Amino acid sequence: MSSLPIAEWDASLFSDLQHLLTRVLSQPTTSTLRKLYGKLEEAQPWLLNLTQLPGPSDADKQHIEKNPIQLSSGTTVHVAGDLLNTTNTISSALSLSQHLSAVLALQAEEQRFQYPSRSAPEVAVYILYRWQTDMLDFLRELLRTVLASEEEIGGAFEPLKEWVQQLIGTRVSLGQGKGEGALVDSIMVQLDVLQTQIDGLLKTGPTGGGDYDLLKFRVEALRAEQNKLASILSIVAESGNLGRGQVVRILKWLKKTDRTDGMVAMVVASLFAAWKPLETMDASDLRYDVAEDWCHDIKFLKIASNLILQEQWSVPRLREAVKLAWALFYLSCLKHDPSVVQTGIDAHQMEQFLLEAVAGEAFQFTQEFVVSIRRERGWEEVDETKEANTDSLVKIAIASDVSNDAFFFAQLQDLVDALAGRKQFLRTLRNKEEDAAVRRSQATPPPANYQAFLSLLAAIYKSLPPDSADQLWDNATFLGTVLDTRGGFPGPAFWDVLAAISAGPSCSAKSYEKLKDTRLPWTALFKFYQHYIDIMPHIYEPIKTTRNTSLDPMPHDEVEICKGWTNVLTTVVRWSPAARGALLQSKPHPLQVLFDFLNCENLPLDLKAVVLNAVTAFCRRTGDPIDEDVLSKAVDAYERITFRDPNLDTRHLDAARIPPPSGWLAKMEYSEQDASSYPLSRAYIDFLTSLLPDPTSPEPSTTSRNRLINTLRRGTFYVIDGVLLTLKSRRYARDSARWEVIDSLTAFFEKALLCFNMSELLNQANSRSIGPIAIALSEEPGFIVLLRILSDADVFAVFASVLDNASAAPVPRPSIVNDVLLRILRIYHRVHDIQLVFVDVLLLTLSDPTRNPTNPFKRPYGLQSLDNHLLAHLSNINAIALMVGEDDAAISYVSVKIISALSRSPVFSRSDVFRGEYTSSVNRLAGIIDASDDSIRIQQGFCRKLESEDADVEDLESAEDIALHGDIQSLSSLPIVIRSTILDLLVESTTADTTSPNLGHFLLGYDFRHRDFVLQEGDSCLHVILRQLCEGTELSGPSGDTVISVHPLLAAKSAQLVYQLFSHPLTGRSTLSYATSVTGFSARQLASFPRRCPEAAQPTGFAITFDGEVPTTAETLVAYLEFQRWVLSSAALETFTYDGHGASADHVAQTLFRGATEEEDLDEDELISQSPALIIDLLSSIDVQWSEEENEDDRALEFYGGFDFDQYKRADADWWDLEGLSKGLKGFQRQLERQGAITTASTRSMAAEAEYVIRRLGGKNKETDISIAKGNFLTAWNEILKVSLAMLFKNVAEEQQEIVLFDLLDALLLRLETDLAPGVLDLLCESVLVTMTTLINILLELEGVNLPTDRLAATLARIIDACVRPGTTESSRGNLYGTITQYLQLVSNSPVSIADDQSVISTDTFAGAVSSLTRPTLTVLAAKKERLIPILCRDAMDDRDVWKTECFALLGGIASICQSERDRHVLLPLKQNGYLPLFVRSIKEKEIALQECLSPEPENLHAYWVFEAKVAFLMTLASTRKGAEDLLDAGLFEMFATCGFISAQTAEEVMDEAAAADIVARQHRVLVCSLQLLSRVLSSLHRSSRSGAGHALSFLNAHRESVLGLLRESQQFISRTGIEETRLVVSLLAMVVHKVPSDDLHSPTGFGAFHLAALATAARFFDKDSWTDDSSAEESQILLLNQVFLAYLCTATTGLKAGSGHPVFVTGAQRSNGNSSRYIASAPSLHMAVNFLSDLAEHVQDVSNQYELITDRIQDGGELDDEDVQKLRSPDMLGDEPLSEDAIKAAFVSKSQTLFNMIESLLLLIWRHLLFYANDARGNLLDPVRPNNLSASLGSFATSQAQLEASRSGAGTIRMLERVAGSLKGTLVRLDDMEVNLELRRSATNAKGGAYYGMLVRRLKELTAGLSGSTGDNDE
Repeated sequence: MSSLPIAEWDASLFSDLQHLLTRVLSQPTTSTLRKLYGKLEEAQPWLLNLTQLPGPSDADKQHIEKNPIQLSSGTTVHVAGDLLNTTNTISSALSLSQHLSAVLALQAEEQRFQYPSRSAPEVAVYILYRWQTDMLDFLRELLRTVLASEEEIGGAFEPLKEWVQQLIGTRVSLGQGKGEGALVDSIMVQLDVLQTQIDGLLKTGPTGGGDYDLLKFRVEALRAEQNKLASILSIVAESGNLGRGQVVRILKWLKKTDRTDGMVAMVVASLFAAWKPLETMDASDLRYDVAEDWCHDIKFLKIASNLILQEQWSVPRLREAVKLAWALFYLSCLKHDPSVVQTGIDAHQMEQFLLEAVAGEAFQFTQEFVVSIRRERGWEEVDETKEANTDSLVKIAIASDVSNDAFFFAQLQDLVDALAGRKQFLRTLRNKEEDAAVRRSQATPPPANYQAFLSLLAAIYKSLPPDSADQLWDNATFLGTVLDTRGGFPGPAFWDVLAAISAGPSCSAKSYEKLKDTRLPWTALFKFYQHYIDIMPHIYEPIKTTRNTSLDPMPHDEVEICKGWTNVLTTVVRWSPAARGALLQSKPHPLQVLFDFLNCENLPLDLKAVVLNAVTAFCRRTGDPIDEDVLSKAVDAYERITFRDPNLDTRHLDAARIPPPSGWLAKMEYSEQDASSYPLSRAYIDFLTSLLPDPTSPEPSTTSRNRLINTLRRGTFYVIDGVLLTLKSRRYARDSARWEVIDSLTAFFEKALLCFNMSELLNQANSRSIGPIAIALSEEPGFIVLLRILSDADVFAVFASVLDNASAAPVPRPSIVNDVLLRILRIYHRVHDIQLVFVDVLLLTLSDPTRNPTNPFKRPYGLQSLDNHLLAHLSNINAIALMVGEDDAAISYVSVKIISALSRSPVFSRSDVFRGEYTSSVNRLAGIIDASDDSIRIQQGFCRKLESEDADVEDLESAEDIALHGDIQSLSSLPIVIRSTILDLLVESTTADTTSPNLGHFLLGYDFRHRDFVLQEGDSCLHVILRQLCEGTELSGPSGDTVISVHPLLAAKSAQLVYQLFSHPLTGRSTLSYATSVTGFSARQLASFPRRCPEAAQPTGFAITFDGEVPTTAETLVAYLEFQRWVLSSAALETFTYDGHGASADHVAQTLFRGATEEEDLDEDELISQSPALIIDLLSSIDVQWSEEENEDDRALEFYGGFDFDQYKRADADWWDLEGLSKGLKGFQRQLERQGAITTASTRSMAAEAEYVIRRLGGKNKETDISIAKGNFLTAWNEILKVSLAMLFKNVAEEQQEIVLFDLLDALLLRLETDLAPGVLDLLCESVLVTMTTLINILLELEGVNLPTDRLAATLARIIDACVRPGTTESSRGNLYGTITQYLQLVSNSPVSIADDQSVISTDTFAGAVSSLTRPTLTVLAAKKERLIPILCRDAMDDRDVWKTECFALLGGIASICQSERDRHVLLPLKQNGYLPLFVRSIKEKEIALQECLSPEPENLHAYWVFEAKVAFLMTLASTRKGAEDLLDAGLFEMFATCGFISAQTAEEVMDEAAAADIVARQHRVLVCSLQLLSRVLSSLHRSSRSGAGHALSFLNAHRESVLGLLRESQQFISRTGIEETRLVVSLLAMVVHKVPSDDLHSPTGFGAFHLAALATAARFFDKDSWTDDSSAEESQILLLNQVFLAYLCTATTGLKAGSGHPVFVTGAQRSNGNSSRYIASAPSLHMAVNFLSDLAEHVQDVSNQYELITDRIQDGGELDDEDVQKLRSPDMLGDEPLSEDAIKAAFVSKSQTLFNMIESLLLLIWRHLLFYANDARGNLLDPVRPNNLSASLGSFATSQAQLEASRSGAGTIRMLERVAGSLKGTLVRLDDMEVNLELRRSATNAKGGAYYGMLVRRLKELTAGLSGSTGDNDE
């Protein structure tokens, strides 16, 4: 035992192995087999020792206490403290070694959550026994799979078979003092060891409630291990692997055993299987060679014969049973090899031993075995007394395993078949029995061995499937003996045998034919009935009769004969349609005879029940044309003897008004009550059930419908009121009788509800026929049943009680209880499924007097839904939820469906308050289950069902329909259907519209009570699903079969669930955290992403790809695409949530953007070629095409040509509701039948045409589903593309980035060259845009160097071709326009879009940087212009505004790259086709839409965005003189002059400040864009022959008040937008003022108003102190504004000369001519100008100092501080440009240039005004001051005292000039002394500009000197 790897003990080892084995059997693959072999090697030591585990020892105990133990995970644990105590407790309780106990204790602590309120030692018990059970289950399944015939397992399993053979033959220690042995030897030893443990536990007994549960579990587990070991033994024996010594060992074990239970029976059956007679085996049988070898082993035969024939056994009758089989085998050996006689036993002696075995009650003993098993299964009536006297633990300790039944009964069948075929054997037994009966007296009954054989034969064949006795009917020896009835009527055993071997279609037909030719023909049976009909009194005589009757009851022996014979009749009629049809032809009619016999007095109840069962068999619907006549005759005969008024129409009568039954039915009630047995009631209910139509096939219209409905209505009321509601008040002789009645009741109710089909009510096109349909439905029994269930609380209470009792029955339940439970569940589901239509449609229609005028329906007072009824029986909900984990797949499935339906119910989906449980309200259903004591068991049940494995189901919908409405037991693939249903429940519970926790969250393991809604520890449905999804997926790639390859549909649902959990606010955080950190979900899924659609086991078509085709189904293809979609969406969401910094971000990036290369470790069969990156390879999924295997030709519809198919078509897709359509077609057929439009002969042709329609439209549905799935997949692919490019692409190596993006673009553009669906086309084009944007951003970093110009140009050409391709949508073209726009950024860095916080473009003419890509781009555009430009312009002029922004942006981008007029030929179609005037006119046409965007509550802002883009394009076009002239010709100024949005104001009703701010911002934005465009046009036309000034003046005059208001507002409120608007207005004024007449310049009604407003505004902004404290003012903006002001003032004072013109700077003194009063306090003053000049000089100095400081730091290699960077980032410096030395220098040069230009303009203005005011002060007395002789002119003026006195009126001006001169003098000196950086000054002022600047300074110095000098002399 020391060889056991105790430290590696794993509780899940064998459950994992079972899962792997199931996978291998369902879909064997190399990787799965490899995994299985690896696990098998790990499990081999445990399998060899089976349940034998190392026991405790002192040495082991001391070792554990002193040394730490190392687990398989590598963890080292010291066993001390509580862990040591737990270890010792486990070791003592289970007699295990301390080492294994310590490992168990550790794993028990990990799984404590699964066993609430259990201690660690108790949990260890559960874990250990479950592990042992799993081990034996796996070994049994492995042996059953491998030890089969070669044809079944195939060559792939040959290594596995060798491994198993080695396992069986390996010898291990059997225990202390027991030596060594192989697997079989271990089994026999451990059977005894386990029995000793069971006996010890039974003697100990429980000490408390918890101890009893644990004790019960241990006894149950140990007994299960015994049964499984016996099952393993049987498999070994049946496969021919039982050795001689092992046979002897088994015989010795049987000799000593003193038990006769099911486990012993299996050991005996194993021997029967091993020594099966040679003549009964085929030569290919695995046991044949072994048995033949035994024939030649005389020693073995002697030893075995001695043990069986000579020695005494503890149970003598057990020896006789074994002797029976050994004798047959020995005789077979003698026949095969005569030398066997050397054993000393010849054939005659062995024959005697055979008869001795029979005489020793071998048959009786074996029958007891069979009967005990049948009773345990609930197939036989149990002995109530024995049951009551047997302890419950003892019952468990002797229980057998249902999975062993098939083998046990098969071996007994072989045994009795061999005996039945022996010549003279049965005849001898029968003769001896008959002779003994004659010779012996009645006091000592003769031995009934023949009857015992017949009873055994009957018991065996009743336990076998139908038609198992087919070979017996061909056995002449057997039939010749059994059917020989010359001695009189046979006994009960004879009839039991006939009934047992007549079951099945083949056997029943042979039985009918064989019995016809015997002394017991069928006619004799009916004569038997007729005899008693004639002589016995009748219970009810409709007609008086004078015949003589006998009051004597029927003799008991004849009763038994009648029962047996009638049972045979029932069996034959039930199974053989031919026999049924032949018997119905006899006269008198069999049904009439049977009902007349039923009407006889003094017949036992059980006999009447048997007769009524025969009637039921005749009434069973087979689809035969005679069914209608049979039912009619049966109903007629039944009602004639049951009711006094059989012809009464009861269709519209309620229960109280229907007369009660009379005759036999009335007498039945009190007769059965007296007997406390109800066989006749059950038979009567079964009879009514047979009258109901088959739910799976439509009921044909019959002439006897009304009569049948009457019968069923009467019977239904009787069953509900007379049987169902009296269940509790009835007495029962035995408990099983109650379940038998309930079984019949539930069968009737279930069938009635399934037959109650309201589809015609919903699918009827003609509303006038709804009334008759509703009335017909109200007559059906299903209507009564459903109404009573929903309206009568007492009726529902019975169902609820039955459900509770059945679910609480100990497992395994009797089969009848299981059947009842399943039917109750199906009734619940059916009621819940149809109750809404029933209440809201059918009952409302019946209550409407216009539709039901004759018998208006009154709604019952207590009517309520099933959901409300269940609220009063919450135990039902918990019971149903618990039964999800049932081993019975049918019960589990229906339970899941009910729970799923309740989770969607309005009653249970609402929130409720659970006082004492939750702090807030929770979902009602989730709260009920979570708050129950069974919540953990419920959750574990769902988990177990999710973990179940089975072969995949091709058609889930069909399987579910059968499970709910058909024979659910016929389905073999329910585990997968259950998994699918649970996943549907979880998916529906976690959709985006879920706002609170519900049942799905409970099952997924989320904690309701936790504040943050976290995922609980332990195993939950989510953990199971994640494990399944991650199985076979590794970061390095797939390591085996993944769930998508095994169960595609389940994989898709699981992936959808995970995505929904990721994306939901309730679960997103915790689920993402767990899935990312613990499982690495997204990274592993993407690394193992499926590249091909999985193949289907039963393909219906092909998924065609570019490299081949895959045989599969449409459902599998859709699931494959959906799985890809949800995985990609999950990965995208995870990446977005963690902003590309998740734990697996790098793995995801590498997987998406890196293809497999030759260096990677790939298998040879996988490495076909270098595969592209995953993100590219996945595009192949949209190329998949579906092709059906068989394509039908179109054909004209003959019958359904006028049918309206569109009502069943989905509005948004080419998809039809086939279920509704099928019902509609049937309704249309019935309508034509009622109208007489079709004949009966046409019915079949019409049905065929309907099938054709459904089949063709089903194909259409598949194509649509696939198209939708492809679209959804592409959407998800597009999402992850966008997210990954934005957040993960940085993880890709730089040298690979460009390659990947170009490959991706090529793949996308390649697909754009094909015909695509509009939705797919749009998504692909969007992906092109995203990819191109990323590529451009990467290439922009190259700064135009080493660009792949050829590839870029080719890509551009393909994009343009995709744009102009016919069939493209507006959305797709819009995305491609955006792609080209992004591309053009490489050509020129000019902005092509408008930002909301800055100007569209500067007022300077644009001159973009020339790129190496410019010429190739222009070449491509020139080649494509004739198609591209017109399409682009038409899209820009389309009525829809969605993509106009992109259109105008692209037009602007194309215009911006045209560096010369020659390049602008690309835009020639723009003017040639007249699009430009249309664009200009559209400004006015869209004015209303634009004003709507400027209103308080705009519907959308499309028009606003389009306006911005349009203006941006027009400005780019206006950047050249030719473009500006074209716009002038198009009437641009005239259009803007008429637009009202220039003067738009915020509405007063807008009260919300935020909303008002947005509106004002948009209004200012529109105004700024408009002014910028006009400014651009004027600047491009400036100084040309067509300046456009006149047009601009018209615009200004048209919006005179708005412009003036804007200028006035800027004086009062300083804002950034106001400054920008003022700057643009002033720039317009500056460019038109030269066209304004001099008089008009100062006219308040003319241009003078603008002039005066501009001067007043300039005065505000020239004065720095007036705006410095304003927080909204930005110095850089005001600097640019002042620059424009200076330009305007310079232009306005061009004509300012000595004595003429009008100054713009005022002095503050009265001028001599008195005409300057209007300038006082409104225009800038000379003092202000001098101060402004001083500020500019200081600003220049500051800029220079800052430049030198930054330059020094850069040259010294230092880093710039935050303050310097902040200054550099100002709008007038670098803005958002990257920091570089050249960029910094250029920014400083540009700013310095601006400052020097402003200083120069200001010097010029001061010069002009000083001269003007000096001359103005001198008046006409002196010569004017001349610029070329300033000193002389001013000197002569100052020395003339008389002249001074004469010009006293100008004294004020002179004094002002003196003060200005004094201030200016210092400023000029400062200008000369400025220490400006030489490099900066040289770059800022060119030679010409510097000379002019110097000249102005010198002249001003002279002027100020003169003015100062005159002032000085005068003072002296």
